[in-house]
Amino acid sequence: MRTARLAADRDVGIVASVNTHTDNSGTTGPHTEGWAVPDPTTIYPAECHFRIIALGDAPVEPLLLQVLQGAEITTPLTGGRNSTSGKFRTLQVSVRIKDRAELVRLDRELRAVNGVRMVL
Repeated sequence: MRTARLAADRDVGIVASVNTHTDNSGTTGPHTEGWAVPDPTTIYPAECHFRIIALGDAPVEPLLLQVLQGAEITTPLTGGRNSTSGKFRTLQVSVRIKDRAELVRLDRELRAVNGVRMVL
């Protein structure tokens, strides 16, 4: 069994993959036992969970809330854990995304906030 890459989006770092198999005829197809590969046109609206890693002392919350203004927030922005040294901390938020363009826009704007080091 091997993994074949179906899609890679460099804008937001999303990679989808599917296990493939080779049948007795030598042809390769998706391994679909128990699940199906979603059609990209049918996955929206979707709830997206963002985990944000920021500098420990950076006041990013007001700026993140500004970016999220107008988005359909399903789980409010909350603080998570701090690194042992206190240099970094995590925040998380969940948002209902209506289409791919909104996902790309939110991802780019969250990453652009001063003090944000990574968005997962």
